[in-house]
Amino acid sequence: MAQAGRFDFAVGELRCIAFADATATVAAEGIVVDVPLEQWQRALREHGLPTTEATNYYNCLYIETGECNVLVDAGWGRGTERRDGMLAERLLAAGVAPADIDIVIMTHFDPDHAGGLLTAEGDLVFTSADYVLSREAWEFWSDGARVASLPEMRTAAARRALPLIANRLEVVEAGLEFLPGFALIAAPGHRPGHTALAMESAGERLYHVGDAVGHVVLLEHPAWHWSFDSDPAQAERDRRALLGRAAAEQALLFASHLPFPGVGRVTPQGDGWRWQPVHRAPGSLPE
Repeated sequence: MAQAGRFDFAVGELRCIAFADATATVAAEGIVVDVPLEQWQRALREHGLPTTEATNYYNCLYIETGECNVLVDAGWGRGTERRDGMLAERLLAAGVAPADIDIVIMTHFDPDHAGGLLTAEGDLVFTSADYVLSREAWEFWSDGARVASLPEMRTAAARRALPLIANRLEVVEAGLEFLPGFALIAAPGHRPGHTALAMESAGERLYHVGDAVGHVVLLEHPAWHWSFDSDPAQAERDRRALLGRAAAEQALLFASHLPFPGVGRVTPQGDGWRWQPVHRAPGSLPE
């Protein structure tokens, strides 16, 4: 029977599951900056989306390599400031207990990605896991002055979690393989140290772009700036590089905030790319 909030797919010999951690309804105005409201609303209508409110999607990716169980980001968790996530329950429903996770790869430490590393009581959730972080991210989080430059709500999850995972943390260089077929890609526009992830198996490839693409309209308009990016100009460069690479290689793409399950392909269209989501089976909707 299909499980709500779950979408199964494969990348070569890798078994992958996209999980819906949460959704939220927000005002559509303000999602992008430096774009006239009328132009933004026209783009939303062209996508069949409402112009007054929008749905934020929070997706997480689980991978079984045959040698280890990998989780990319940990979702909201429980007890965070804004909402609770469903990832832990959905992993359990899929037969994956927290102790079954061998490796947690962190794209970045915003609360919707890192809140699920700890229980509401402040204990580690994935007690058997090692944790993977890019060197750029580690250097940022080791620099107190730079950390203080971000709003406290964006850094709280990292400040709680990093001391508990420090002795199980593998700091890796972007571009270098740290698991067979796995490499991080620097994409620091969204946050300092933010990374994407390239996965390859049996000649097939997937790019997990994290928060480099925060809304489906940004695929077709990569020059438009997502209001949640710390460095909008760099984020645009990251989007163009990642989407161009995925399109050229006809690779699958996974995004944390595109409509669930956040899995599809991109093809060139004008100045940007057209999103071709995978077919969603019955029961795979977020809720």
